[in-house]
Amino acid sequence: MKNRSFPHSGATTSRLGIGAMSFSNFYGEVSREEVFAILDAARDLGVSHIDTASVYGMGGSERHIGAYLAENPQARSFFHIASKGGITDRKDPNRLFNNEAAYLTEQLHNSLERLGVECIDLYYIHRRDPF
Repeated sequence: MKNRSFPHSGATTSRLGIGAMSFSNFYGEVSREEVFAILDAARDLGVSHIDTASVYGMGGSERHIGAYLAENPQARSFFHIASKGGITDRKDPNRLFNNEAAYLTEQLHNSLERLGVECIDLYYIHRRDPF
């Protein structure tokens, strides 16, 4: 697997990554065993980047990844985890995005809890809030 270096931070991650929306039943039902098999295969192939989001399965994708990391603690030093926040729970159909610092901080805290980690490698806004 070819890697990409980030000279300012010294980080290196695979050029290809796993889009973990598929861990949320979006494309069809997925079991924890299937997610674990995908993550095992990724490690075997050198794919070290995982991209997920709080909205994927309303946290289900992050919970699957967190369960994998809990059962495979050495995997945390291999995987570079990116997650996104800013999409609301859709209670207000007029405001589907919220990029306010307090909301994003809450979303990040929830993501860290679901992933079972103290920090993630990249956290960014899923969609720009037009307000």
